[in-house]
Order: sequence, then C-alpha cells, then structure tokens
Amino acid sequence: MASRFSGAVQIANLDDFITPSQECIKPVEIKKDKSRTGSKIRIEEDGSYVDVSGGVPEKLARVDITLADCLACSGCITTAETVLITQQSHEEMLRVFRNKEAENKQLVVVSLSLQPILSLAEALKLPPEICLDKLCGLLKRLGADMVVDMGIAEDLALIEEYKEFSARYQKFLNGDKNALPMLASTCPGWVCYAEKTKGHLLPNLSSCRSPQQIMGRLLKGYVSSQLSPSHIYHVTLMPCYDKKLEASRSQFSIDDVRDVDCVVTPVEIVALIKEVCGEGGLPTEDDGDLDWPWDGIEKCQPLTRHDGSGSGGYAQRILSLTARDLEIERVPKFENVNRKIDMQVSHISEKDQNLKIAVVTGFRNIQNLVNKMKRGTCDYQYVEIMACPTGCLNGGAQVKGQLKEVEKVFSELPVRKVADLEDLYNRWLGASDSPKVLQELHTTFEAVTYNPNPLGIKW
Repeated sequence: MASRFSGAVQIANLDDFITPSQECIKPVEIKKDKSRTGSKIRIEEDGSYVDVSGGVPEKLARVDITLADCLACSGCITTAETVLITQQSHEEMLRVFRNKEAENKQLVVVSLSLQPILSLAEALKLPPEICLDKLCGLLKRLGADMVVDMGIAEDLALIEEYKEFSARYQKFLNGDKNALPMLASTCPGWVCYAEKTKGHLLPNLSSCRSPQQIMGRLLKGYVSSQLSPSHIYHVTLMPCYDKKLEASRSQFSIDDVRDVDCVVTPVEIVALIKEVCGEGGLPTEDDGDLDWPWDGIEKCQPLTRHDGSGSGGYAQRILSLTARDLEIERVPKFENVNRKIDMQVSHISEKDQNLKIAVVTGFRNIQNLVNKMKRGTCDYQYVEIMACPTGCLNGGAQVKGQLKEVEKVFSELPVRKVADLEDLYNRWLGASDSPKVLQELHTTFEAVTYNPNPLGIKW
C-alpha cells in the first residue's frame, strides 16, 4: 500500500505493539456496477489484485485507509495500525508548510513535548538547550509561525486529573465502590486497547484529556480566537506513534476540524534533519525562540519536569496532593513491585486511610492489572498506565538504544511546580468549575464492538 509515512515508522520495532487479531480486510477498491451481481478477482504473483469479471483484466486500485477507519475497526491493537496511515508524517507536515496559502492556513503552530526533545538531543549529541533552540530555528525556517512548549497543557492535565480523582475518591468513601480505581487515560495505546478489548473498564478511565489534546483546544479554541480553527495548522512533536491515532479521534474535532492536525515523532524529525539540513545537520541551523502566546499568564519554564515519572508525573501528583489534603506530613515514596522497574506502588496507611497508588507500564503488567480487576482483587485506588515499558521516555517513536542516557538527563532537569492557572480558567472557561471545563478539558470513550468475521465489517 502506497504510504507517505516515513520508512522508520513502518519498520520500527514498536514497544506498544501487541498483535493484530485479524488482517485489514479492505486492501483494494472495487467500483460497483449496477448491471453486475459480483466480481471475480485474481491475485497476481506480486500480490496485486486483478478483476477478471469482464473481457479485459483490470488491476484494482489500492485504498487509502484513514486513521479514523483504524479506530473504528476492532481488528488491530495500537501501533499495528501505523502501516495503514497516510495522513500523519513529517512529509505531510512539510507539504502543508510549503503550501500554506494553497491550503488556506493562516497560522502554523508546532507544539513540543519534553520527551522527544531529550531523545533528539541524545541522538544528535547536543545539550538539550541547544537542541531545543536549533529545532525551533529549523521549524520556523521550514514554515512554522509559532513553536510552543507543551508545559501549560501538561499543568492543566495534572490539575484536572487530581480534581477528578478527588471527586471519585469522595464517592468511594461514601459507599460507591465502582468509583475507583481510577485509571489514567493519557496513553492512547492503553486507551485503544481498553476500547477494543476491555470495554467494561471504560467507566474507570479518567475523562481528562491528554496534554496533546488540551494543547489543541488551547490553540484552536482560545489563543487564536480571531481566526477560524480551520485556518490554523497545528503540529505536535510526541514520543509515541499512537498519538497520531489519538489526534484522529472524532472526540477531538469540531465541525470536522481537528484540534491536532499532524503528529510527528523523534525518529521522523531525525529523518527530516537529514533531508533538509545538509551535511552539517541540526547544529548549522540558526537559533530560534519558543513562543508564549498566553498573554498575562506566567511563562512556563522549558526543559523542566514535574516530580514523578517520565510520563507526566500523574501518580506522584495524586499521591502528593492526597497526602496534603489528609494532612500527612511524610509522603510515602514509590517502590518497585517484585524488583520490577516498570511497576511501582506507594501506600498511604495513616489516619484511618488505606490508599494505594500505582504506576504500571508495559502491556504485560497492564494485562496483569486488568486480570486483577476482573477477579476483584485489585486494591489500587489510582493507576498511572503507560503502554510502553517504563513509560514515555521509552516511547515507541523515541530514538532507540539510548534509554538510560535519556533517563539520566531527565532526572537531572529542574523540577517545577504545577502553575496556578486560575486566571487562564477565568479568561477561557469562565471559572475552574464551569460547565465549559468538562467540554474543553475532558473527553469520552467508546467500546469498539468486536466482529469475529472480518469479511462482515462494513467500511
């Protein structure tokens, strides 16, 4: 199937891949003729399909399958679907950059998350600060009008995550045993897996949008209020291929205009640098500055991290604020479970409270967690779940072979507190508890019905 997806995406050894339960069943397009009741197809030695119903054999055209098609199909799990994607790649990004007027895009914005910057810096043997400056310069040279840090969206996600957990925990204490555990939903690989195979768990998923999708709403629903969202082209740089699927969910578009138009990854940026920077590579680019379009809001310091995991620090945030609200002075640390670095638990057992918060990464551990919930033996109240082993620093689209180095650099970054964004809530949403908060910062999930007969799927 012809694809504008980069070769690195198609052949990468993806960490968050489980297995396709069936092959994609729409490889070719047959144009229907009212005068005919059926078609005879011959498969050639090269794998192509030929319609031999008429007098002259006709080679059938292959069909482009969109990300939305993938999400609607129960046949594959997470990044097994990437070989079918034609809409999300650095080549597509460049095409729009070079044809802004023809595409009717008046503002092009690129949002950068932290993990890809660290991966690129290590791959290119550059200090993170220099890598960030050079990358900003490159993106602006290629056509971006603004390059922004995703820190403000990460802060909003952490704020909303704790608000939801606090409300659920109170319901749990009041007798609603179905309110917990609350399962983080920022990882699209895990969400895709849950929707396609574990629909009964969807009520446990946090409704809070991921930072990527919150950034999409910030840019298309608040910052650029003077422009039509369709005139804005928003690109994100993320550590995971499944973020491409997340951006294509119907919940994250309004009037067929997506909050995030294109997602690119570190391995694709490495390929882009080789294509457009010449022999000198990224260091030859001019420095560029990050933009801060949120006037009146305290600027978020780039290349800083939240306390906790390399996947956003959700569990640490829940733990710290819960301990604060319970007036527990000593916050218990997370400890490895059975010496596994990809599963950690912290336990609050003071003041008549018995609260367990966990970090679970990798599908083997996720499946163990799911089995515990099925048996009714899961004693966690909150779980930060990431599909990739050890989390987003080891995302499926990070440059491979340098995880320890990236983790070391991440651990040495300054830790920053979640910003007080009350002014942003008031300006954008009316208040931090207004109905618009649910509309703009939260989402819903839908179970995908499994069809055991691939030929019965209607496209």
